[in-house]
Amino acid sequence: MIIFEMFVAFVATLAFAVIFNVNKKELLFCGISGLAAEGAYQIAMELSETVILSVLISALVVTSLSRILANLRKVPVTVYLVSGIIPLVPGAGMYNTVYNIISSEYSTALTIGIDTIKIAAVIAIGIIFVFALPNKIFFKLKK
Repeated sequence: MIIFEMFVAFVATLAFAVIFNVNKKELLFCGISGLAAEGAYQIAMELSETVILSVLISALVVTSLSRILANLRKVPVTVYLVSGIIPLVPGAGMYNTVYNIISSEYSTALTIGIDTIKIAAVIAIGIIFVFALPNKIFFKLKK
């Protein structure tokens, strides 16, 4: 099941990269970043069973991979990072929050909304943490 979900994340990330006019040479690597994000998330969910920790680990993995790919491929990190975090974005949580607000289910909307904000914040924290690390960890040293 994990393999199937990783494949779906790969295809979805690839499609997202196409929509955002990513260079054709980089599409495969964008898909790989989404695949890595979903794989890290699924493995972390198997081990910890907490969504917040799993999303944090996945955000750390995809941001690190994006920095490494950016160095190797000589393109901006955002090409891989924006595409790669797509599997992590809590779209269903945002939808359900608004749906419950419209349906006047305010307590349910508040609960789901807070969980959605936590997930979004953890994604941002993971990205910020990896970007706070020194460049020499991710970039080749020039001779």
